[in-house]
Amino acid sequence: MSVCPVLRRGEAGFVCGYTNKPIDPFSWYCIGNYTECPIFIRYSREERRPAAPKPEEAPKPLAEVLPLAPERPEAEFEKAIKPVIDNVVLKYDDLVKKLDDAWKDYENNVVGARRQWEVEKMSLLRAQELLNKTIGDYEKMLTEIELKKDFMPTEAYAATRNDLEAKLEALRGLLDEVKAKYMALEEGLGVHFRRVLSTSTSAEVISLKLSLSKLEELLKEGKISRETYEKLKKELEELLK
Repeated sequence: MSVCPVLRRGEAGFVCGYTNKPIDPFSWYCIGNYTECPIFIRYSREERRPAAPKPEEAPKPLAEVLPLAPERPEAEFEKAIKPVIDNVVLKYDDLVKKLDDAWKDYENNVVGARRQWEVEKMSLLRAQELLNKTIGDYEKMLTEIELKKDFMPTEAYAATRNDLEAKLEALRGLLDEVKAKYMALEEGLGVHFRRVLSTSTSAEVISLKLSLSKLEELLKEGKISRETYEKLKKELEELLK
C-alpha cells in the first residue's frame, strides 16, 4: 500500500509536508491513492517547473550525492496505522476492565441484598401470619355476636358489630398492603438475582442450598409454619433451576 512521501507524524498527529498543517491521513488521500490528492498534484507540478540555473559548485563527496535508500512502503504504512490501532485497543481494554469491575460490584450487591432479604423477609411473613390469625379471631367474634343478637340490647349489638366490622376492614386492608409490598420486593430482587445467578459461579448456588437447610431448621424449631416453609422452599428451588 502506497503512502504519500511527504506525510509526517508530529507530536499532535500527522502533518502534510506540503502545507505543514495537521491532516487525517485515513480520511484524505495520504494512504493508498496519494497521487490523486489535489495538494500533491499542485505541488508536484511546481516541483517539475525548470529552476533558475545555479552557479557551479564544487563536487560533493560521493556519500553525500547518493540518496539514502527509501523506507519500504510497508514500514511507512505500519508507522501510520499502528498508533491508530494502539489507541483503539487501549481505549477498549480500559472500557472492558471498567465494565468487569462494575459487573463485579453489581453482582456482590445483588447477592448481599438477596441474603439479607432471606433473613429480614421473615418478619413480613410472620406479620402476615399474625394478621391472618387476628382477622380469624375477629371473624369468630363477629359470628358469636350474631348468635347473641336476640339477647342483647339493640344499641349495644349495633355498636359492637360496627366496631368489629371496622377493625376487620382495617386489618384486611393492612394485610393486603403487606402482601402487595412483600410480593413487589420479592419479584424485584428475584429479577436481579436470577440475572446474576445465570452467569455467576456456583458459590451462589451453594448459598441457596444452605438457605434451604436453614428453612428446614426453622420449620423443625417451630419458628415458621408449614405453609410458610413450603412457600419459601418453592421460591428457592425455582431460583436453583
